[in-house]
Amino acid sequence: MTIAPPRALTLDDLKARVEELGPRFRQRMRDLDAEVAFPFENFAEAAEAGLHTLCLPEEYGGAGLWLPGNYSGWYELLERLAYWDTNTAQLLQVHNHAAGIISWHSTPSQRDHFLPRIADGAFCASLGSEAHLYENGAEVLAAELTACDGGYRLTARKGFASVAAIATYLMVWAAVEGDEPYAERMVFAVVERDAPGVELLDDWQMLGMRSTVSCGVRFDDVFVPADHVVGEPGDWIRKDPRTFSCAYAANHIGSAQGAFDFIAGYIGDRDDLNGSEVVRVRLGRMDAKLFAARACLAATAARLDRGDDPDEVEADAVRTMHLAKDAVLSIPFEGFDLLGARACHERYPLGQMMRDARTFTLHFRDDLYVERLAEMALGRGFSAKGGRGGSTPFEGTKGQLGQAHAGA
Repeated sequence: MTIAPPRALTLDDLKARVEELGPRFRQRMRDLDAEVAFPFENFAEAAEAGLHTLCLPEEYGGAGLWLPGNYSGWYELLERLAYWDTNTAQLLQVHNHAAGIISWHSTPSQRDHFLPRIADGAFCASLGSEAHLYENGAEVLAAELTACDGGYRLTARKGFASVAAIATYLMVWAAVEGDEPYAERMVFAVVERDAPGVELLDDWQMLGMRSTVSCGVRFDDVFVPADHVVGEPGDWIRKDPRTFSCAYAANHIGSAQGAFDFIAGYIGDRDDLNGSEVVRVRLGRMDAKLFAARACLAATAARLDRGDDPDEVEADAVRTMHLAKDAVLSIPFEGFDLLGARACHERYPLGQMMRDARTFTLHFRDDLYVERLAEMALGRGFSAKGGRGGSTPFEGTKGQLGQAHAGA
């Protein structure tokens, strides 16, 4: 008798699992924020539901999302995850993006080593940023791998290391030695979190996104085996068309929808509010703002699915990001004007939603995004990755940038 292999999860299956888990994530959201605690229980449930394999290839047990022809479903899932809890959604986004990068850039033997372990529950953090929370000044990428017998040595400090609290693998954006611009030397060092010389820092005291616990990580002369360095130098900008922009936009749209639904529900329960034409007009404008952002995300994702020109698609993704940031920042803020002082009480989620939105949207400032659109409108061109590091553009040729790749 032949036993058929287990049926691969469909997008509808995955959406159903998100909707089953989502109310639990929302229920835990306030306590996790107050305690600045990582959502370990959420991650255990997400892994049991298969939400940790979304960006792994199907042949390794994944859903095959964030791959050519299969982008839209990824953003639909992220939006719904963020509707329930933006923190958990962002953490799952970081893990799945890191897993997707390892999948794309690994050699066949590296895939056979890493991907089954990830499918079996080994979580991944993505460490790009070198902005440190207790320092000021422009951020400069400087993490460099120094060649040694059998591999490399890494001495560096990374910031905003989402998922590090639970990760097995720390995927470190670093450069090999050389004189070329940093982005052209960049590879991915997959470091085990418990490797000698790795230290997680207790430095995450933030206004919002508190349960991401996106702490700093110090690497002190850490040995990285040669077969744990993924990708050839510069492959991220030369051979991988993907960016993170639409994923961030999906999170913002989901969070904004969560805030909108709370506001609408609150108004619906108050005749003095729902009877006001002024209140209804402002609520209607919020609804239209959400529709515009979501329509742009769907259109951009469809272009990704079709395989349209990466530079043109990324320009649309930046436009989408602008609209999504505007929605998630303005809707909770304006909601307080409509609902009044009692909505500020901590028993309601709107205050945390606003703090999380303000913090997360600073991952890369909106003015720097829209400036790139202006440069394009002025005929000065637009490149998704040329001379840059992805969704967060380099400002110079030696590694300077406005925000790095943490939160991938």
